[in-house]
Amino acid sequence: MCGQIFPGFLGISGKTFHLKLLETRILLILTSLNLLDYLDRYLVAALGSLIKAEMELSGKAFGFLNTAFLLVYFLTSPVFGYLGDRYGRRLLMAGGAVLWSLATSLTFWVASYPALLLTRGLVGVGEASFGTLAPAYLADVLPLPRRSRSLGFLYLAIPLGAALAYLVGGFIGKHFGWRPAFLLAGIPGLLLANALRHLPSPSGDPDIAPEPPPQPYRSPLAAARALWRIPTLRLVTLGYGMLTCALGGLAFWMPQYLEKAKGLSLAQANYLLFSAIALAGTLGTLAGGILGSRLHRLTPSAPLWVSGLGLILAWPLAALVILSPRPAVYLPALVAAIFLLFLHPGVLTAVIVSVAGAGLRAQAVALNIIIIHLVGDAPSTFLIGWTADHFGLTRGVALTLVALALAAALILGAIPHLRRDLERVQAPGQLQRPGALRGPLSG
Repeated sequence: MCGQIFPGFLGISGKTFHLKLLETRILLILTSLNLLDYLDRYLVAALGSLIKAEMELSGKAFGFLNTAFLLVYFLTSPVFGYLGDRYGRRLLMAGGAVLWSLATSLTFWVASYPALLLTRGLVGVGEASFGTLAPAYLADVLPLPRRSRSLGFLYLAIPLGAALAYLVGGFIGKHFGWRPAFLLAGIPGLLLANALRHLPSPSGDPDIAPEPPPQPYRSPLAAARALWRIPTLRLVTLGYGMLTCALGGLAFWMPQYLEKAKGLSLAQANYLLFSAIALAGTLGTLAGGILGSRLHRLTPSAPLWVSGLGLILAWPLAALVILSPRPAVYLPALVAAIFLLFLHPGVLTAVIVSVAGAGLRAQAVALNIIIIHLVGDAPSTFLIGWTADHFGLTRGVALTLVALALAAALILGAIPHLRRDLERVQAPGQLQRPGALRGPLSG
């Protein structure tokens, strides 16, 4: 029976114990690389004051570092989505890990602002490969009820990677300057890329990519148009974009905001963010994935309820963090808001890959990446910087409250459409990627 559920994946009949071990191995490798992905991404924010001072950058120029990274990231994501849906995902993910790791370490030697922009762009290309294909790979090997929990585990890397960036940035930046932090951060990804290359393929042979599934669309643009016509995917993606607008803007500017508005040193700000994100962000991401999976037994809309209600509860807490000058108020509000704002990555991604169908999963993730960054943190970091230059940093950071309110409305608005969109992709005749699981990984 297990061999039918998990055809060819292990090369043996397989028992529950072996399946659990395999799932654990896959999740540990992917999550470790995802952690390094977010560590490399947030180092610029953690070391912002030092980088701005050495290169004499305005708030607008500094904010554009993140905008440039994200522009490259979401422009190259469709390429990897298109290739991954046709020729397999593992080698593309491994190549991306090598590229972003090398580009991160090369930042140690940059001597000008254009060179720094170039290295951030190369990091964007490498991370686009992994960020697009890792969720699709997990969806290939996991059934619908298990996806929220496993994707929640994968996205533990967001709070842990960001927290580690603030810790590394705070310590190394204080004692050695900002450049050595980039040099050291790129090395582990080179080592893990080899482990990623040897992950098993859903086709049954770890060294041979799956056969390309049948494709009804002649181009990525045609596939994107078809995906965008799915109401759940459209609303969730736009809501995720507004959430990304808020989270990306806050993550990028919060170290400097805590310095200027709250009177902390750079090291104190980074250690505070490290502690809050490592604790509350990790617990929030785990809680979101577990709640999404367990409540799925009651209603398939559970992931959207978890996300939408979390946003509603987080809004007043985020307002207190931004507007209150009292540590006794803004510190506990910061921890609680981070917990609620990190409920979302696993549950929302699980919905997106599920309503897209097996044959278009990677391209659905790529489309999601394009939209969430196009309307999200690509403009928000720049807009906050521009507003800070003209009206003060507090008003710039407060723009994120508008984005959070819009995110809640859009995600909750997708609930009436979800059941029908899931029935559409589960109907007979829908595309299924060869080798995809037809039952629980637990056997």
